[in-house]
Amino acid sequence: MQNEVSESLTYYTGKPDVKSIKYAYDQTVLELESYFDQCREAYDDRHNFWAGKSRDLRKHGADAFPWEGASDLECHVIEERITRLVALFMSSLNRANVKAFPTEGTDGPRAAIVSSFLKWMVSSGYIPRFNKEMELAANYFLERGILISYVGWNREDRRVVQRLNMEQIMQIAPEFGELFDMDDDEQILQQIKIAFDGVTDKRAKKALKDLRRTGEAELPTVRRKIDAPELKTLAPDGDFFFPSYVTDPQRAPYCFWRTYYTAQELENKVVTEGWDEGFVDYVIEKFRGVNIDSVETEQEDRRSNSYKDSSYEAEELIEIVHCYQRLVDPDDAAEGIYCTVFHRDFTSETQQDYAKFELLNGYDDYPVVVTRLSEDSKRLYDTTTIPGLLKGIQQQVKVERDTRIDRNSITTLPPIMHPVNQPPMDWGPGRYIPRRRKDDYEFGDVPPATSVESSIEMEKNQQDQADRLTGLDEDSSISKVRQQFLVDKFLQHCSEVMRMCFTCFQRFGPDEMFFRVTGVPDPQVFSKGNPDENYDITVSYDAVNNDPKTQEAKLKQLVELVSLDRNGRINVDSLLMAAAGSIDPILADSIMQEAQSGAEEIQKQILDDLSKIFAGIEMPARPNGGQIAAQILQQYTQQPDIAARLQQDQGFQQRLQKYAAQYTFQEQQMINGSEFGKLGTRAASVGQMQTQQM
Repeated sequence: MQNEVSESLTYYTGKPDVKSIKYAYDQTVLELESYFDQCREAYDDRHNFWAGKSRDLRKHGADAFPWEGASDLECHVIEERITRLVALFMSSLNRANVKAFPTEGTDGPRAAIVSSFLKWMVSSGYIPRFNKEMELAANYFLERGILISYVGWNREDRRVVQRLNMEQIMQIAPEFGELFDMDDDEQILQQIKIAFDGVTDKRAKKALKDLRRTGEAELPTVRRKIDAPELKTLAPDGDFFFPSYVTDPQRAPYCFWRTYYTAQELENKVVTEGWDEGFVDYVIEKFRGVNIDSVETEQEDRRSNSYKDSSYEAEELIEIVHCYQRLVDPDDAAEGIYCTVFHRDFTSETQQDYAKFELLNGYDDYPVVVTRLSEDSKRLYDTTTIPGLLKGIQQQVKVERDTRIDRNSITTLPPIMHPVNQPPMDWGPGRYIPRRRKDDYEFGDVPPATSVESSIEMEKNQQDQADRLTGLDEDSSISKVRQQFLVDKFLQHCSEVMRMCFTCFQRFGPDEMFFRVTGVPDPQVFSKGNPDENYDITVSYDAVNNDPKTQEAKLKQLVELVSLDRNGRINVDSLLMAAAGSIDPILADSIMQEAQSGAEEIQKQILDDLSKIFAGIEMPARPNGGQIAAQILQQYTQQPDIAARLQQDQGFQQRLQKYAAQYTFQEQQMINGSEFGKLGTRAASVGQMQTQQM
């Protein structure tokens, strides 16, 4: 049996062996139980769920320690640090620089526009839910130690039933009118089914009958066409599974994606993706509704320690499994990625036991990007998690806090000593307590106050250690390195996701796309080009830039370098763009122009000022563009008619001189800031050659 299963999971035979695939699926899930338990434990530790937890956060029952009703506080050491790291990841992603580098010399000219197109894909929503999926990915990455992103291409038509008249039908199918006049029912019905995809024989006949009776018919029309990348973040313990022995995910012989569909979505798959209609009808009838503990982490024998009951009936969901396999054609040894869509409990002997089996053309690897939090072991599922690192620290901090609350409770109301069999009837301010001797009733001893200070210090040490482990210790340079290491891992995953989205666009997308770039008023046309062209896509960001003081110091140092640049090696326009982007990348995209566009805009403004000055209106200098203004003024005053008027019209001469003087003063102030302030004079030079630094 094992040999037969291995053969069917290795070689292409024309159709899938669903029985062997189901066996492999069950074995994979069974062998990953220890990892699933680790993820469930990590989830409970992060969200402060434990056995016996009560809603009043007090200990109850026979095992209550140190007494019934003692403190049982939540302590969010893990959640706090995961949340901070997720915020750091998303901030870095939103501010990151996206760049495409060509891998071949012929791709060089397209690299710049590819970079712009990638930014547009993310910012415009062309990759649906990109930021939300990446935020979920960051949480899975830190909590469960493995990050899996599915990248595919979604092409479907969203249909709605509309009541159409003859004129509207003829706009969709112009030849329909001639057939309708010929009274050839067979051809008319055929034309209706061609023009309106997914129309059944029954609906087509009803539509024809309504058209002849009332001139209108109800037919499905495409309201919205979807032709875009599809990105999904998959839970490693519930959505996507590799065999437990895998070290390199892309070398796995098979892997599984378990997901859920509504009946409506399955019916749409029959029309848009060619799923088997009999299979879909059968699973809708037999397998609608799943009883799950959590849609993303459902395993029958595992339950959370949560005191909240999260199990529920998802009556409209149907579980479907996609199996991806590397199969070899025995005839020519060609390898391909094949996908089989099936249901793990399918039992019908009359229906086909799979929805679809296809070769994934355009895919050299599995359509997933996988990243581990820690590469401290070869096996994929032997990985470190943040809850695993901080579980002991969180427990110790919880003990310290519970201890201090219990100490405060016993200090507020210590144990009351009383004669045997004579407890006080009541206790509190203003109560009447009978007694025989002075010491009949008294308070017991309370813990010393000095132990509270040591408890607080111990908690602080534990919190500091948690920060060091996660790279969130602000006073440590090593922590900054750790922080940058985690950010780089996440951004590397994002860059690989973008690369796969771009590859899918090249192979499955439309021939041309129109997209807009900030600073360019007209949309640009992007053609998908050669599907085999390849780019190295980087998404980079320095995590230190999240510190405003550090960023301000870096920019100040770069600006100061401009005064030392005697050979024009620093691109001031690029420096200006980088400075604006570091302040606010979104606002920078809105206000920054291309250098040529900016120069043209300044020229236009200065010429407008000169026309007003000529008309008798005094105008102030613009806040920038002094060098451009000097050139324009020189050319302007050399015109014969302007030179003649300057000789004759003293008012015009004064207005123009004042306008020019303001620009001259601006230039002097800039020179004073960069040279006079340091040297006391202009920099030494011989003609146009600078000799100050020689």
